Amino acid sequence: MRKSTLLISLMLIIPALLGSYSIDLNTLWVISSLIPFLALLAVTESTRSAVYGMIEFEMSTRFSLKSVVLARLSILGMLDFIILCCVTPLCCISSEIPLFQTAIYLFVPYLVTVNISLWITRHFQGKESIYACMSIAVLISGLNVSLHFIANFIYQFSYFNWWLLLTAILIAVMINELSRTIKQTEEYRWNLSLTD
Repeated sequence: MRKSTLLISLMLIIPALLGSYSIDLNTLWVISSLIPFLALLAVTESTRSAVYGMIEFEMSTRFSLKSVVLARLSILGMLDFIILCCVTPLCCISSEIPLFQTAIYLFVPYLVTVNISLWITRHFQGKESIYACMSIAVLISGLNVSLHFIANFIYQFSYFNWWLLLTAILIAVMINELSRTIKQTEEYRWNLSLTD
């Protein structure tokens, strides 16, 4: 894992700290618009070997490609989860929204970006998939900001049950996408064995 990915991921805490210090009510929306880029970093780092055509090289190591991909996704997922858990109370301090509700508003853009990016990296190879994932992160970030200013009513507590349902659906989709991504590494092994 590249150190730059870790450092850039940790930099998300800085605006949250500044926002909680100045008690800025827009901190939650600023951070939630940056969250898709945290997901982008995780997905692109976990699929780096496929993007740069290094799958065959990683398959020749003593660890199976499946275990390497699973370890990478687990480490990056845990890192992102820790960062989101650190950022959530900071955003809660600067806004008038309860802690759990703040967490859901932060996790939804993350989960949407992860799901779409995992789908893209499974269906497209090479650097084009990275550019597509970047476009999705920018689109979700922009959509998140637009919703806050155009349709702010959806963030009222009366709509929170819909947010919980959306979160549950997105988690189920993410589990499905992760399992398909892991299974795809087995297909690489099968396809390479046919060429012998």
